[in-house]
Amino acid sequence: MKPGESNSLCLECGLCCNGVIFADVQLKPEDDAELLQSLGLLLKSPASQVQNPKFRQPCAAFDGCRCRIYGNRPKYCREFECLLLKSVRAGKLDAAAALRVIRTARQRADKVRRLLRELGDADEHTALSQRFRRMKRRVESGIPDEETADVFSRLTLAVHDLNVLLSGAFYPAPPKG
Repeated sequence: MKPGESNSLCLECGLCCNGVIFADVQLKPEDDAELLQSLGLLLKSPASQVQNPKFRQPCAAFDGCRCRIYGNRPKYCREFECLLLKSVRAGKLDAAAALRVIRTARQRADKVRRLLRELGDADEHTALSQRFRRMKRRVESGIPDEETADVFSRLTLAVHDLNVLLSGAFYPAPPKG
C-alpha cells in the first residue's frame, strides 16, 4: 500500500464516526472528558458523573469525513482501525477495491436513512442502529397500515444488507485465543 492510501480511505469513508458502525464510543481513562466535551462531543452523561463516559454517534466533531478535533480526538478514535483498513494495509485488498466496498456501504446506509425518513424518522443525530430499533418498536406497538408495513419490511431488509456488509468488511475480527 502506498503512503497516504489509508488516510484517503478514511477520508472517503467516515462510517466509524457517522453513526453507521457505532452507536457510541466509550472514553478511556486517559481521555480528558471535560476537554472533549468543551470541544463539542456530546457525552451521554456529564463527565463529572461517570468514570469513563461515552459520546454519541454520529460524532458531533465529524464534518464531511473529517474530524474537527483530530489532534485532540479520544484514544479509541486514534487507535481504531476497521477490518477494511487492516486488509488494505496487509496487502490483502487493494485501495480501489476498498473504495468500492466503502461506496457500497455508504449507499446501503443512505438507503436505510431514506426508508427511515419515509417512515417519519428524520433524526440524523442518532445512530442508525438506534433509529431502526426505535422504529421497530413503533411499528410493532400497533397494527401498521399496508404502506407502512411495506416500507418497514424494505427497511428491515436494507438494515440486514447493511449489517451483513459491515460485519464482513468493517468489524475487526475478534481476538484469537
